[in-house]
Amino acid sequence: MTKQKGLPLRAFAIFLLAAVVGVAGGLLGSGFQKGLDAIQNLLTGRSLALDPDTGRSELESLPDAVRAHLTWWQTLLVPTVGGLCAGLVLLVLRGRKPPFGIADLVVMVQLRKGALRLRDTVVQMVSSACTIGSGGSIGREGANSHLAAMAATLLARWTRIGSRPRAVLIGCGIAAGMATSYNAPIASAIFVMEVVLGNFAMDVAAPIVLASVLATIVRKRLLDEGAIYRDAAAAIGDELTWSLILAAIVLGVLCGFGGIYFRAGLTWGRRAFGALRLPLPATMALGGLVVGGIGTFMPEAWGNGIDVIRRVASGDTGLGVVLTLFLWKQVATIASGGSGGLGGIFTPNLVIGAAFGALFAQALGTLTPLDSGERTAFVFVGMAGLTAATMHAPVTALVLVFELTRHYELTLPVMLCSIAASIMASLLDRDSYYTAAFRAKGEDQPGGIEDLAIRATYVRDIVRADALTVRDTASFPEVMGLLAARRGDTVYVQDEAGRVVGRIELQDVKTFLNDPSLTPVVIAADMTRPAVTAQPDQSLAALLPLFDDPELREVAVVESATNPRLLGRVRHQDVLTTLGDEVLGQQRRTGSVSFGGEDLRLPAGHELRTIPLPDAWNGLSIDALPAEQLGGAVAVMALRPGPQGYEPLAARPDLVLQDGWRLVVLGPRDAVGRLRAHDATSDDAS
Repeated sequence: MTKQKGLPLRAFAIFLLAAVVGVAGGLLGSGFQKGLDAIQNLLTGRSLALDPDTGRSELESLPDAVRAHLTWWQTLLVPTVGGLCAGLVLLVLRGRKPPFGIADLVVMVQLRKGALRLRDTVVQMVSSACTIGSGGSIGREGANSHLAAMAATLLARWTRIGSRPRAVLIGCGIAAGMATSYNAPIASAIFVMEVVLGNFAMDVAAPIVLASVLATIVRKRLLDEGAIYRDAAAAIGDELTWSLILAAIVLGVLCGFGGIYFRAGLTWGRRAFGALRLPLPATMALGGLVVGGIGTFMPEAWGNGIDVIRRVASGDTGLGVVLTLFLWKQVATIASGGSGGLGGIFTPNLVIGAAFGALFAQALGTLTPLDSGERTAFVFVGMAGLTAATMHAPVTALVLVFELTRHYELTLPVMLCSIAASIMASLLDRDSYYTAAFRAKGEDQPGGIEDLAIRATYVRDIVRADALTVRDTASFPEVMGLLAARRGDTVYVQDEAGRVVGRIELQDVKTFLNDPSLTPVVIAADMTRPAVTAQPDQSLAALLPLFDDPELREVAVVESATNPRLLGRVRHQDVLTTLGDEVLGQQRRTGSVSFGGEDLRLPAGHELRTIPLPDAWNGLSIDALPAEQLGGAVAVMALRPGPQGYEPLAARPDLVLQDGWRLVVLGPRDAVGRLRAHDATSDDAS
């Protein structure tokens, strides 16, 4: 067979969609940031101030604005009212808890379950803005990623792409949201591949990198910001001593313990606020009150803490302030997140890690002299260590710190600290912050790409709609006619209401063939054996054990166990082929179709599928079908509904198609996919 040259046009579709998601993520994330700045300016009186170092006018930092413009009671009131408003907004969702933030998105993407809805997203964004804008100690990366993921979901619904590219596209959204938050396109892409998708294959990496880069470009154009901590890292020397680099291992081990305690604190906070059993607005107002109380003496605990990290890195804060920040930033984050505030913990994690690194440098300074550059280095090494420990993502932590600082000399200590922190945290607890979200939902995280393919692919993704059916009262000749027409296939027996009552295979009729006297009185119900069934929402992990029976070639797909109306069938070969495609990440074999018990290969890039008759084709003859809609596909056969199921009709040029018929078409995958699109089951998560 001649190998096709080049790539089919559909191979570039995912890159086009990824580009759209990247630009949308940059626009939405930058707009959300500007909205947060406007809210904080309004609530705190924050204004532009002249920076004596750069000579440029910049916004006051949030802690400075709180100290300068708010009285003690206003400091208490602002986050309390913000929490109350955030809770009231969430009441619009009427108790539903749709996915929000990176942890929920990780679960949704890996298991390909759950849904993002535009209305719910808007409500959650408003609630998140109320919490973060009023000083809540949570990051905007969760909201940014959710916004971009929503854009990816809308594109996936519009294009009706499959579950695997849909997961990749939502991963592009998460990467775009992270990149917009931190101006770190490489780290954002690696985070998605390392944590979210667990896959570095080129067909996954390329679109994610594209989305991340485009989101960063849009962010730079709109926000005019470079590396967030480049100036703060300028004090670090061009070369660090080997003793200090090796000391990063000790800091990494300590960060491993710190990451576990931080996660435990977040879990305790959610349980504590939940135990109060207060209405959601009251709970979130209480969380805001805690943050407000902390702000009366430590306003550095407010907000995402980007400005605070700059001060800690520059050495402008004393030991007492750093120690207080380390403790009370955790309390503020626990209060904001535990009470129900919608946002990310990635940024607060960086602040706490920076304070931890500064404390470690202070302790190390009692043993050996450290200059200001070396102390600053440990601030950023601590950021990476705690991030790696909490997320179990050492590669992401390494690249993130490099992109935030653009300082190459940090690479070695950050590598050692991140690996040590991740290993220590894994020894203490196998779960990261994100895998713990799986267990909270009663799910086991897939282990490896093969397990991911089995758990994240569903019966609905591979079901065939061409099952042979017959009534339970059908005569012996009718059953034999079906078995003879498609030798090797199973015939499913239905009752008057269309429910599956069993199946018939060729070996089931042999007894009756040996006794011709029985054939006139035998009906389908007499030859029926129990049907093996599955439901559309079952994963392949639940389906595979059914094929332990070596004689079972296919299972019937029914609506539910209580309503066994036949939807189609799944062959064992379909399962194996799908798993191969999922694991390899690409089609490695041409399509095939069974004729006369043999699998005949179709032309490369082509499919033979059954489609419902489009409304616009009702009353048209085969030779009058619009060529622009067929897109190169041809009608092979028509299926006319009858009392015993669909009756096959040859696709003669003069055959007039009628409402309720189906067509068997052969053609390029793109063309057949468009024709089948309106027959796809409506899926909110698609």
